[in-house]
Amino acid sequence: MLMSDAFERYIESRRGKVSALKRLQEAIVALDRAMGHLRVDQIEQRIWDQYAATRTRKRRKSEDVPVPVSNGTLRREFNVLRATMRRVWKDGFLIRPPTIEPPRDSAPRDRYLTKIEAKRLLDACETPHVRLFVALAIYTGGRKGSILALTWDRVNFQTGMIDFQEPGRVLTTKRRAVVPMTTALRRELESACKARRGDFVVQWHDKPVPNGLRWSFGKACERAGLDWKPTPHHLKHSLASWFAMDRIPIDQAADWLATDPVTLRRVYRKFDPSYLRTIADAFEL
Repeated sequence: MLMSDAFERYIESRRGKVSALKRLQEAIVALDRAMGHLRVDQIEQRIWDQYAATRTRKRRKSEDVPVPVSNGTLRREFNVLRATMRRVWKDGFLIRPPTIEPPRDSAPRDRYLTKIEAKRLLDACETPHVRLFVALAIYTGGRKGSILALTWDRVNFQTGMIDFQEPGRVLTTKRRAVVPMTTALRRELESACKARRGDFVVQWHDKPVPNGLRWSFGKACERAGLDWKPTPHHLKHSLASWFAMDRIPIDQAADWLATDPVTLRRVYRKFDPSYLRTIADAFEL
């Protein structure tokens, strides 16, 4: 069996079982281009090391040389390759799956939007659907997919709650929260609700937005005068950082952000100014 067939077999095995099938398909594009011509029994550490060393992303106009992909992208593609090989093994096309060392984890990101930057970004959103998307991301910490999939029947103005859980959606490790509206977010939602012309909260020309507003979001960041290039996920990361700085209890922050408390404690406790302060104050020679 060729790897191109193995990748296709893996995708079909996940169809209907995962909500982010498109992300798997995107991860396979580069893998298939580099390994699709190989037999499944030819995949080994050397093949992966060569792939990892030469994997680059699409260059921007301002870049003269190819730029390596991020560690996160490389790890995501490794996980897809490993899952594909296990699928092939379970289906009887391999005696055993290959043993390949995964790429190293990258350090947790430190850069986040300050509250002043977040306010500037929100004010820089010129179109209503981009502003509403950014407002929901900033105030709820919702993931891009959950915000774009949010419908008005799950926005309860009487209780002041927003339910990001889609009825009938397959549950995954990426949980979705039920969070209260902040006062500022309620104003944004009430204004949008009066002008709504469809079921989805974030709409463009009366239709749901299928993709992540990458271009519109980038333009808003430029108008806000930010000296770096955040992504929509940085809004969730920023809210988690603010919660840590404000010393919000881990369990409450985890419920709000639909994130594992262990992850919050490991990644964000460094933003808590009181963390380890008692030890530091008492330490003397």
